[in-house]
Amino acid sequence: MTGALSTAASVVALFVHTQVNDTDSYVDTVAPLASDPAVQAAVADRLTEELTRRLDGLPQMLTGPTESVVRQAALSLVSSDQFATLWAEANRGAHAQLAAAVTGQATDGIVRADENGTVTLSLEPIMTELRTRVYERGFTLVDRLPAFDPQFEILQSDELVAAQRYSNALDRAALWLPWVAALCAVFAVAVAPKRMRALSLVGLATVVAMIVLLVALTVVRRDYLHDQDIVSPDAAVAVFDTVATSLVSSIRVLLACGVAVAVAGYVAGGSRSATSMRNAISRLIRRESEPEVRAEVSTRREVPGPRR
Repeated sequence: MTGALSTAASVVALFVHTQVNDTDSYVDTVAPLASDPAVQAAVADRLTEELTRRLDGLPQMLTGPTESVVRQAALSLVSSDQFATLWAEANRGAHAQLAAAVTGQATDGIVRADENGTVTLSLEPIMTELRTRVYERGFTLVDRLPAFDPQFEILQSDELVAAQRYSNALDRAALWLPWVAALCAVFAVAVAPKRMRALSLVGLATVVAMIVLLVALTVVRRDYLHDQDIVSPDAAVAVFDTVATSLVSSIRVLLACGVAVAVAGYVAGGSRSATSMRNAISRLIRRESEPEVRAEVSTRREVPGPRR
């Protein structure tokens, strides 16, 4: 049981470690979001809202640009290859601030976290490009706007503030917790009077731990997506599922390994059912191989000998 708990904790710890401390891993994780239609639409809506409001507020703007024109420029931007580059660069630059946000140390920067557990990403580089595109469409007054920094919500969770207490501990534990889990499993098998049975139980405990993790992740996802304050539910689904991809993959791999270990330990064990299963498998293998052996013997007999 201790090994299974350690394994479950190590999966979560490694996820926090790679996403918080490894910039390349984080950027690789969020890069596909640039091509997600829901995220593109949400970013375009946010850019359109911010720029249209400021342009309409200019006193010189007698017949200011319609929202549809600005939105067309925004949609053109977010569907371009340039947006993917800008998105990756913004997230790479934001990673340090996001890491600080997760640990509860960030107050400003490219990524910001407030006391309600809302984490936002700065769209300033993308807004700069949008302003250029709007200018090229003939709305030259856009240059009179002062610089501003619209924010895009990438996470909102009331539990984030509470989770900040454990993130540092999990990050440090990621370096040694997997070894503890492995040693616990090896020790449990080594000291057990029936080692194959113990091996099967270790695999079964791992399976149960991974299923519990999947259920917990499903509950967190449901609670997160049911938050009424989420501006774009579709984009929230895309962000959550993308960020959680590596965690889900790790859980599934360990789940499959647990099943394999449990089955191997059971089949190799000394129980009556396991012995019967092995005998049945042996008989099946012999039955399948007997026709081949008989055919080979028959072929040898039919081969004529050398003439004398």
